[in-house]
Amino acid sequence: MPSGDDLRALIREVISDVAEEGDVVIVAHAASMALAGREDVLRVLVTASPETRARRVAEAGKVDARQAAKLIRDEDAARDDYLARFYRVDREQPTHYDLVVNTDVISPDRAADLLLLAAT
Repeated sequence: MPSGDDLRALIREVISDVAEEGDVVIVAHAASMALAGREDVLRVLVTASPETRARRVAEAGKVDARQAAKLIRDEDAARDDYLARFYRVDREQPTHYDLVVNTDVISPDRAADLLLLAAT
């Protein structure tokens, strides 16, 4: 079994290798952190308030509002833990990204349009 450091290095290496292929979208393993400092990468955070995200989860799935809110809290905590363990990030900041889109205000479809525009 690889050590934690070996696993982190492998994940960062794979992210970097995929980014080298060009014209890719990587939506996993906090790739924006692994690719920080690269000028050929657009690092984007698409977000919304916990309430909006929970409402969307409840509407899309077969869970009630309370379960959806708990799911959002648990996933946010897991992301915070991942960022701390893999990248030593105490708190995710908007400045970790080149573009932040708040879908509380902007519809998901409009957000997709903005991301496409920013990437071209």
